[in-house]
Amino acid sequence: MKINNYKYYPIIIICCAVAVLSGCATGVPHFKLDTSLQKYVRPMGGSEYISLGKVCDFYGFEHRCDNFARTAFISKGSNRIAVRAGGDRVLFNDEMVKMDKPVTMSDGELFVPLSFVRNNLGPIAGYRPAGKLPPAPEGPKRFTIKKVVIDPGHGGNDPGAIGRRTHVKEKVLTLKLAKKIKSLLEDAGLKVIMTRDSDVFIPLPRRSEIANKSGADLFISVHINASRSRMMRGFECYYLSNATDDNARALEAFENSSLKMDEAASAQHSKPLDKTLWDMTLTENRLESAELAGSICDSIDESLVTGNRGIRTARFYVLKHTNIPAVLVEAGYLSNKYEELKLKDPAFLDRIAESVVQGLLKYKREYERTEGFTKI
Repeated sequence: MKINNYKYYPIIIICCAVAVLSGCATGVPHFKLDTSLQKYVRPMGGSEYISLGKVCDFYGFEHRCDNFARTAFISKGSNRIAVRAGGDRVLFNDEMVKMDKPVTMSDGELFVPLSFVRNNLGPIAGYRPAGKLPPAPEGPKRFTIKKVVIDPGHGGNDPGAIGRRTHVKEKVLTLKLAKKIKSLLEDAGLKVIMTRDSDVFIPLPRRSEIANKSGADLFISVHINASRSRMMRGFECYYLSNATDDNARALEAFENSSLKMDEAASAQHSKPLDKTLWDMTLTENRLESAELAGSICDSIDESLVTGNRGIRTARFYVLKHTNIPAVLVEAGYLSNKYEELKLKDPAFLDRIAESVVQGLLKYKREYERTEGFTKI
């Protein structure tokens, strides 16, 4: 007897549809470029690229660009991505991922290949194509500041600047001020590591090495300034970038001069780092260092303890070779006869230390509140 199978076709079709839909539900969706963004796509070098800023704005990713270093940082929740113009690597939550095309820059704007949107922005939003890195677990503990390295400048056979009237040495004042800062930070519940706690010479590479191996969150180098002009006075706070004036360039040369005292010294990172990874890490630290410098200078302004010359930039060795956010404070000018006398006064140093610490704690609160400045 011949059996008619046509009546089973609807059942077979339904079963197949269920199987397909089930597969779609269990599979991981791809992160696709919205059609409204197609107008921002442009051909470059035989490939299609899109403005990174336009993509981030559309999908609601936090992003910031450092044009000085041609690097962008993107974040959502606790997930973070760093990309750099000319590079074909993505730094995804401290893991390096290779792209099929390099990032490029045009008219001051970063452009990424279209494949970057699906393969690399997908994970940061929670989409994970097969074979790609999963998003890092959420958690408030990722963005906390618990440990600080304090670096008293000079020491031992390197006296630093010397006062004209009282002959007080910078190395003595920096150690006194650093110890005051340390005590106040510890009172606030932070752990503090000193690069030196006595009158000894510590080479600049060793200071950076101490910071890089410490597991600390911030680095503050403490100095007292000097200038050929006896009129120069006031507080300054530096972060890493090119020196922008003659005074900063002269100070940069002076502070880096102790490298000559240790001819065998060479820059050592805390661990072998891929150059691209190091550059991206350094760039992000530089942005956070600028925030820290601003917070400290604001605190100096509010305290009225001394004149404030504000935020400055220079390529100090200890800032360039330290892989955490880092600033260098110049608490005053020993070459100015009035500030020389003030800097010898313990009460004045107390007030400077209090202002620096209040600035650091303000930075800490904002950093933790915004989860590493990713939510503004």
